[in-house]
Amino acid sequence: MRIAFLAMGAVLAGAPASAQRDAVSSALSPEAAADAFRRAVVDACVPAVTGSGVSGLSAAQRGSLQPTNDAETRKQAGAAPDETVWDVMDGRGVVTVREKAGRCVVSVYGPSAGATVQNVAQALTGAPGFQRLATPANGLGQTLQAASNGRSVTVQLAGSDPGMAGHQSRFSVVTATVFVAQ
Repeated sequence: MRIAFLAMGAVLAGAPASAQRDAVSSALSPEAAADAFRRAVVDACVPAVTGSGVSGLSAAQRGSLQPTNDAETRKQAGAAPDETVWDVMDGRGVVTVREKAGRCVVSVYGPSAGATVQNVAQALTGAPGFQRLATPANGLGQTLQAASNGRSVTVQLAGSDPGMAGHQSRFSVVTATVFVAQ
């Protein structure tokens, strides 16, 4: 599995600039990338949207997130000029975070979409107040909601695997969009 994940980095490194770049760590497995993704969603983005953003979190909550202005990372994350982009150092080159007031988006490339979505959904439903609102038949998406700091927080998880309709990457992609519901 690690060999396939490393091969993904090599293939994507030769792809257009908008594609995912190579992972920094040769020891990064799809499971480690999925775990870094889960931690970024649960430990950073959920509290960030109801507070002062990722930069306002404690060092323990922020974990291994480092702000970046790297043009390729910003492009990979799909960041608008008014968004802050964070490298997830435990999954650097594979996991990114982009945010602006009231919204935080985490993306990961490589791990199984279905298993990653289920893992994050399970972690959130284990947290106080979160409940699942919607589950598509294919299991590659979830919508969850909870009250946090007196505000309603929604987490939309979406994933796609190679070969799915509309999915052009040869590798899986999972995104979590965390926002304060109005």
